[in-house]
Amino acid sequence: MHAIVFRSLFNRVILNQKQILNQKQIDNGVELAYMKQNIFLTYCHEIVGIAMKWLVQQHFPLSAISEAQSFQTALNDLPKKPYDLVVLDAEIGDSVHVLGTVKHIKSISPATRILIFSELDEAVYGPKYLAFGTNGFLAKKADIGSIILAIKTALGGGIFFENQRDIPLFATEAELGRDNPLDILSKRETQIVERLVRGVSLTEIGRKMNLKETTISTYKKRIFEKAGVKTLSDLIAIWKIYR
Repeated sequence: MHAIVFRSLFNRVILNQKQILNQKQIDNGVELAYMKQNIFLTYCHEIVGIAMKWLVQQHFPLSAISEAQSFQTALNDLPKKPYDLVVLDAEIGDSVHVLGTVKHIKSISPATRILIFSELDEAVYGPKYLAFGTNGFLAKKADIGSIILAIKTALGGGIFFENQRDIPLFATEAELGRDNPLDILSKRETQIVERLVRGVSLTEIGRKMNLKETTISTYKKRIFEKAGVKTLSDLIAIWKIYR
């Protein structure tokens, strides 16, 4: 996936130059690209961070860029100055959950715009993040034009979704139950998830549910497939979004 992101960011530069130039919208008579902005980038892999930083430097040359490769570093560095935009990689994978980071950013700097950068399905997860005060959802498979437009839209205070039909008319926490991937889990699978997200081991789950550890492992694999996740940290993230 990250190789795809890298190729998307660098191999399509020439093809997208005209598109990007056409997207330079004027905000109150001033080009956002030529205003000084404080931008904070987070990323789970260094190569992704290098590519994103290069893009921002090329298209927002007056901006001051800070960066972090973990939620904890982001939490430590964000209070140091007011940021106009935080591009928050949802797959950093620290113990601190992305929604907690969003809430923390908003608590220390309500005016900061937040753009979620993720491998998850925009149609399912975008509105959920929006409900917590973010300025949009940027897929990691997005092309350069979309990435630049997303940053520009968020900096201007707008909401960016690559597919505009995915933007809900009203995004509130009451809507979090819609399209919940956990709703398709069986009662037993849900019981296992509740224990997994609390950090209970497969052995202990099996003991408490009177099932073999191998059976719990099979359930875990099935749960991951139904929820569309690959790691326990992703499952925890989805659980916190929808529960």
